[in-house]
Parts: sequence; structure tokens; C-alpha cells
Amino acid sequence: MKKNYKGLSLMSLVFALLTNLLYAQADSTEVASIYGFYAYSSSLMNASSAPELTIQGNASHTATGVQLTPASSGQFGGLFINGRTFTSVNGLHVEFEYDMKNGTPLTGVYGDGLSFFLYDGAVTSPTIGAPGAGIGYSYNRTKDTYASQRKAGLSGAYLGIALDEFGNFKSKRFQGESRMNGITGVTWSQASSHISLRGARGAAINTTGLGAGFTGYPVLVTRSTLSNSGTVGRILQSDRSYQATTNTLSSVFDLRNNAGEFRKVYLDLIPHFTSPTVTDGFDIKVDIQTTQGGTPVNVINYYHYKTSVPYTENANPQTTDFDTSDVEGAATSQTLNATVPAVLKLGFAAATGAAFQQHIIRNVKLTLPYAAVTNDDVTSTCKFQPVTIPVFNNDIAYKGAISIATPPTASNANIDYSTFSFTKTSDTDLTLYRKKVTPQGTWSYNKSTGIVTFNPSSGFTGTATMTYTVKGRTVKDSNGKIIEPYGDTAYRSVPATITVNLKTSGCIYSVISNIMVTQDVK
Repeated sequence: MKKNYKGLSLMSLVFALLTNLLYAQADSTEVASIYGFYAYSSSLMNASSAPELTIQGNASHTATGVQLTPASSGQFGGLFINGRTFTSVNGLHVEFEYDMKNGTPLTGVYGDGLSFFLYDGAVTSPTIGAPGAGIGYSYNRTKDTYASQRKAGLSGAYLGIALDEFGNFKSKRFQGESRMNGITGVTWSQASSHISLRGARGAAINTTGLGAGFTGYPVLVTRSTLSNSGTVGRILQSDRSYQATTNTLSSVFDLRNNAGEFRKVYLDLIPHFTSPTVTDGFDIKVDIQTTQGGTPVNVINYYHYKTSVPYTENANPQTTDFDTSDVEGAATSQTLNATVPAVLKLGFAAATGAAFQQHIIRNVKLTLPYAAVTNDDVTSTCKFQPVTIPVFNNDIAYKGAISIATPPTASNANIDYSTFSFTKTSDTDLTLYRKKVTPQGTWSYNKSTGIVTFNPSSGFTGTATMTYTVKGRTVKDSNGKIIEPYGDTAYRSVPATITVNLKTSGCIYSVISNIMVTQDVK
């Protein structure tokens, strides 16, 4: 149908044209999340203007992501996603890509590594932890000779996960310039290239060095990625001892990626149920994908991070840190209060010492565990010719109760077609958009078939893109209690991109009765 713009003023005409061009059709809305959670994703590429991001130290924004450290000695940088909070009641699923390469080795390994951490969302101005072995998460104590190097651990710290290339993040240290609790008395067959978890910030014990920010952060579990034989890992036990790990990696690898590819980390925190209604912390799983499209390698396999953690506070001075003595005192038995904060925030850090390498992170995604997963789609068509895209072929949603004992099943058959939405205006936008009109063409979605159709604008050539999200289904029992929450807004996927390339060759164009007909030549 032709539109009649006769008689409109210039301003009205422009407004009418823009309205027609950018019109987005919505046929329904969804209910706000009962969990107060909305998925987050950021490429971190050229993201200096993103209001939720704060960088510290030597970190910088680049076209390929946030560079936490360059490949040079004595560097330290951090990134806080401090402008976003995430509820913890249903756990978390985190993904990010990292680049850790270049540099100069020391004793055959590079340093130090990078960390991902979670901290209390109530903290508005977080202070990053110690450089070097602390990798921005744990603390560093010293004697008075090196007082300028004293540094408290991350404020509000709940959990730190290090890609510890050098290996110091997991180890106890007691020397003049560096004192930190950790694992001691172990002869490692592979001491470097470890994935290591440290726990929450501890309570002040005394005023002779073990004050606020200088206790806690105990090593929970560590595992080298370099070998399946010998002493490659340790797990903290309830009696405060460290027992050898028993999990075998499907393949071994160095954390560094000298081939130049970005690697991907997958982190799951699944609520640990002690009864149908009571939880005790999280079961934590860490996987690393070493090649694009490859099967991730499971390194940490559902470690139970309890809300109360017995541990040993070692690396204590005999009398005080505030003198010039190098005499070590007795270790003490402590119990860490690791109560899960109601809301969490996240961040990253990296450090180098005499040994160094470059550290870059990008493509951070944070959802709930078992949220729907959408993947990008790419197709092509000729000018003037619509194209249909079965977008759900490579997407999944979940079905079943949340449990690591019997995990829910993943399938595109679990997707609720009625929850599809093209690009939303904000994280909290509850409108479901079924049609979008852009300068490149018209995008429409059929909720009965799950098919997206793109109809290119007349004369348009090039590339057109559109993003979309989707959810699974909510299931309730006979009493109305939610037993499968995957239809909640909190379980909406992060956006995937549909790309349509408009071809200018390989097509035959003809005119029949003043109607342009396009044929794609195979």
C-alpha cells in the first residue's frame, strides 16, 4: 500500500519517514523476572564508554578487548563490571574469552596469570587485591622493610578463580616481601599452569598483621592443566588438610595460547541442595575450550564451596609483620564465613612479574545456569529475494529440575516459540518484538513455525544483521510451585546475531509484467 505524504511539513515528513523506517512491531509482553536477574553480555571491544565498566592500573581498552596487562614486566591491571549486580539464588553461568601469550619466560614458565572474581554486590567502590602472586584477588603481607608492598585483598571478595600460569597463586609464601596463606609441603609434578580457586575475604584476627583484608582468601582447589600423572592438584578437606585430586583431564594443555587464538572459559556455580528447599553454597565447575568449536576440557569438576569453610591460616609472623623479623610463627586453625551475598558483581585482574605475558579478555557473558542458549546464524540471498532462517536449529533450552546429580536436558525442542524476541531496547524491556523494519529490509518472525524471514529493501546490497533472544518453558507442580523455571525472564538467552549477505553475483534477474523476478543460480 502506498503512503500519501502530500501536505505534510518538512519536519512532519521526516518524522513520518523515520517512524515508518524504524517501526518495530510487538504482539505481546512478558512478566518481569521473579529472580530480579537479567542476562549480561559485552564484547569489551572498544568498550571504553560502557558505563558499567571500570578499569584500574595498567589495563586499557583496545579493539580486541580489555588488555589487563601488556607483555612486559611488573604490570598489573583490573576490570570491574561494577555497574551491574546479579542475584545469586539460582547460581551463575559465566563465559569469557582470553588471550594469554607473548612475553619472556622465567625458569621455563611465564607469569603471573589472570583472575576472574565475584564480590559482594553491596560494595560500590571495590578495591582490587594484591599484584604478583595475588593476581588482584588475595592479599600480600610484608615485614616493615617492604611496607610499601603491603596490599589488602579484594574488598567484598567471595570467590576468585585464577588462570595461574606461573603457579604462585595457590602457594603459601613467607618471606620478607611476600606473605600469603596457601598450600605448603607439596612437591608438585606440575606446579605451573594451574586453575586455582580461592575463597572469601576473612575476618580480622589480630592487629599484628592479620587485620581486615589480610586473612581468609584460602585455597579451595587447584589443578594443573599440563599433566594427568603425578602430583597435579589438591582439594581442601573439612579437616583443613589438602588431598590429591582424582579427576583426569580429557586432554592436557598449557594455559597460554601461543598459536594466537582466543580461548574460552566456562564457569558454573550451581546451588548445592542439602534438602529440596535448603542450599549450602555452590557446586563449582570450570571448563576451558582450547580451540574454537572444540569440546571444552573440564578442569574443576563441581567443587562444593560451602558457606562455612575450615582452613589453616599459615604464613604468620612469630610476633608481628610490623618489624624487620623474618621468623615465622605457628599456623592457626580458622573457619571462613563464606555466606553467599544476596547479589554479586564480577571483575577480572592480571599481573606480571619478572616473568610476563600479555593478558586480554573479551566476550563476557553472564546468565543463569541452564538459561537458553542461542547461536549465531549466517545465510545469503539475492537482491529483492526474501530468505527464511530456521534460527532454532542450533539453539537450545533446558527441561528438568536443576541438579548436578541429574542435570536438565538440553534440546531445541525445549524452546518456547512464543518467547522469541528481536532486539530489545534494554535488559529490562519486557516487550516481545516479532517484526523489525530497518533500512536494509524487513525482519519478521512466525511464532507458529519458529522461522525468521528477511525481506531486503529494494536495491539494497551488502550485509544485514539482527539479534534475537529466546527462553524455555516454566513448569509448575499441582500446587503451583515452580519446579522448572526456564520460562522466567531470568532464563532468557543472551542475544545471538542473524547475518544475511545480499549477493550481487550468481543471480539471474528478469522482468515479467513490470515485476522484478530474481532467481538464485546454484
